[in-house]
Amino acid sequence: MKGWDRRALEGLPLRLLIMALLVSLTLPVVLGSMESYERTTARTRLAAEAERVGGVIEEVMSAGEGNRRIVTVELPESLAKFSMRLEVGGAIGSAESLTVRCLEGGAVFRNIVLEDPPARTTTADGRGMVLEAGMYRLAVECVRADDRAFVLVSVSL
Repeated sequence: MKGWDRRALEGLPLRLLIMALLVSLTLPVVLGSMESYERTTARTRLAAEAERVGGVIEEVMSAGEGNRRIVTVELPESLAKFSMRLEVGGAIGSAESLTVRCLEGGAVFRNIVLEDPPARTTTADGRGMVLEAGMYRLAVECVRADDRAFVLVSVSL
């Protein structure tokens, strides 16, 4: 049987079948790994930007009323794929005003508390700021209202 099959045509279909089987078994694992890596990378980059924004907010609050900083925040496009976003501050009387949060779906996976010094953070309309994928220039300013100092965050042009 092997003697006349010099070009290995008899064993070729079996070899192709084995290769197809190997590819079909390993491909889902490889693709799952790649997606997991991409999600982890997006979460890490989002958390790093959140830490940076939190640090700027604390610096502005420490420097006192009238201090203003401009910070550029670059959030990767892969955030949209995994429904991730960055939320900064909240209503002045709420606990959210003391935090910078990283969310995936609706769940918080990283919560940075602005406690050194406690920096209540809000926007001009009195709510938190939601940032999704893209590049933003944020104006971060310490202001006083109702005898309280707080940090006002807005998108700068």
